[in-house]
Amino acid sequence: MNVEKIVGQLDIRPGMAVADFGAGHGFFSIAFAKKVGSSGQVFAVDIQPAALEAIRSQARIEGLFNIKLVIGDLEKAGGSSLADESCDLVFLASALFQISNKSLLINEAHRVLKKDGKLAVIEWKPYIALGPQKELRFSEEELKRLIAAEKFGELKSIDAGSHHYGFIFLKNVNY
Repeated sequence: MNVEKIVGQLDIRPGMAVADFGAGHGFFSIAFAKKVGSSGQVFAVDIQPAALEAIRSQARIEGLFNIKLVIGDLEKAGGSSLADESCDLVFLASALFQISNKSLLINEAHRVLKKDGKLAVIEWKPYIALGPQKELRFSEEELKRLIAAEKFGELKSIDAGSHHYGFIFLKNVNY
């Protein structure tokens, strides 16, 4: 994935609060921290402490002090431990296929997003040779149905490269 190209499509501005759910080693968290600037905040949420430590190290190297590391289990209600309606954007890249209870994860994103908040999801294309087991992947239509059923409306697609696809969803406040 081309991190900069994807981040460039997300309309991230200084002062925003961004949650990177399933942050891994933080390639996106670092890019978000640069975009939101010192007036913004990035919450790098992952269940693996070692992954968060890698983000801490890279953030120090790059002089970024606006990333909060959060050990969180996104398969539990309230698992991010972030406050209700605290984020402008929740980002989820190549993680849904790993989650058994997808509804809990999507509900958690909805909970932490502000009224006009957005959920950006990047996933593996189901028909390419690389990536996780094909039976764990979603088609684009399956992903849209899953997210829409969980309190979101589709906003637009993202060019996520040759191996991934992506969408931005808008929080539906009628729930």
